[in-house]
Amino acid sequence: MAEAETQEEVTDKGAVNVVKLIEDQNSYINSAKERMNDVITALVNNAENSIALNDFSQIFKTVTVWIKFRPRKLGQYVEIMKERTTETTISIRYSDDIYIPHIKEVLKEHKIKMVSNEQNVMLCKTPRPSDQDIEIAVQKVKVLANTARSSLSQGKAAEIQRLQAALKNEYLEAKDVKYAITCIEKIEEKFAAVLTYSRLEAEKKISGKLFRYDSNEAKDIHLALTRRVKKNSFIEI
Repeated sequence: MAEAETQEEVTDKGAVNVVKLIEDQNSYINSAKERMNDVITALVNNAENSIALNDFSQIFKTVTVWIKFRPRKLGQYVEIMKERTTETTISIRYSDDIYIPHIKEVLKEHKIKMVSNEQNVMLCKTPRPSDQDIEIAVQKVKVLANTARSSLSQGKAAEIQRLQAALKNEYLEAKDVKYAITCIEKIEEKFAAVLTYSRLEAEKKISGKLFRYDSNEAKDIHLALTRRVKKNSFIEI
């Protein structure tokens, strides 16, 4: 095998695909690795960026208020500043002081506490997520992981079909096809383990002290890969 081809991929918010691909001389095997690695990267990104606890980004969007006897959509004049959002705070920018009472009503409804208000920007502290909020987010991660697992299987099947077509058209010999298929099946097993590790890492981040393993098998995989990641910072496949 050649030297490592890619480094672990990091998303904008810090989530990491811990896989480090090792280039193989067989192009079908390389293609399978790349397909499956893309699946892991997508899972990590989606779990990190599309699942949020206490997502308040849309709380003003559908609110209608009356200003000078005319209805107005509050979301057109008030916005959550995404770039300033943290795990415990949000910043709200508004166009005119006339909207402040209406903003406070919405904040009260969502149990959000205003900390400061300067230059048309409110800094607010968000409430701690409930156990139910956490459980809902964890279930969303599991759904993403189940979809990713299906994608791994589809990636394997696609490469095997390509190999079988190459054999039929006499581009490859039977022994080479058999070897490649065996390798791809083993590669899928490795990526499935990484998928389990990545899913549990996402669940741990969301759950905090409430995190629990859902099976002994998942626990064993996660602990084993955690040791490898701590030692090398990546998992070679």
